[in-house]
Amino acid sequence: MLKGILNINKEKGISSARVVSLVRRALDMKKVGHTGTLDLEASGVLPIVIGKATRVSDYMMTKDKVYETELILGAKTDTLDAAGKIIGKSDKIVSEDKFLEVMNTFKGEIEQIPPMYSALKVNGKKLYDLARDGIEIERKRRKVKVYDIGLLDFAFPKAIIRVTCSKGTYIRTLVDDLGEKLGTFAYVNELKRVRVGDFDIKDAINSEDILEIPKEALIKKLYPVDTALKDFEKITLDKKYLDSLVNGQIVEVGVDFGKIVRVYAGEDFVGLGRNYCENNKKFLKMEKVFYERTDKNI
Repeated sequence: MLKGILNINKEKGISSARVVSLVRRALDMKKVGHTGTLDLEASGVLPIVIGKATRVSDYMMTKDKVYETELILGAKTDTLDAAGKIIGKSDKIVSEDKFLEVMNTFKGEIEQIPPMYSALKVNGKKLYDLARDGIEIERKRRKVKVYDIGLLDFAFPKAIIRVTCSKGTYIRTLVDDLGEKLGTFAYVNELKRVRVGDFDIKDAINSEDILEIPKEALIKKLYPVDTALKDFEKITLDKKYLDSLVNGQIVEVGVDFGKIVRVYAGEDFVGLGRNYCENNKKFLKMEKVFYERTDKNI
């Protein structure tokens, strides 16, 4: 059974679900998913998980992300990006020095209110569906982290910034908040996600090329499942433990990690296991098994 991760560069104007559909068609597989929606108006890295790799989706969603965005100062739109209608304007001129000064205050832990035009669900309904019906509801503030923020270019009223951030960070909200703190307005004109964890845009397959690449060539571009799990410490056991681990048996080990680890039996990646101590002995129990004996592709 085929499994792995495809690093796709989603083009602007198509949905993340559409990219999944294209990969399903190209590989003739049903079990395909993405690892977190990328806005319709945004482009960039969208890791696609295939086969048993769909089980790493939750882990992929927690990865740090890097975005490059061009913003426009002096205007606000209802969607916080160029796809919306302008609902506010300001004639205030902002200098590059002032922009830098205020931009740098967004580095670190910040609070955001999710935008109404987002895929976030409240009471089972997506916010953007409510927004399209003219309904606005109260959203709770949430804490996110901006690990780094830098100015790539400035030519008022345009600026291009690069943001490294945690899961759940809304760049459109960050830009809107930045405009407000500058005493003006700002909206996202272009948004590109350039990295998700270890998946970089320079290595990605363009979404428009998916159906043009022969199936076997596409399979060769699959990353192994454990590529998405490198944040977990690695433990390697003797090959003889493979069957026991795959069958969910508890194995006694000589090391105490006291946490979830990546487990290998010889060179074979088995999955994620939890290490614990009991009666002064150290054990390992598998939490998620990714190994498939029939898988000959990865």
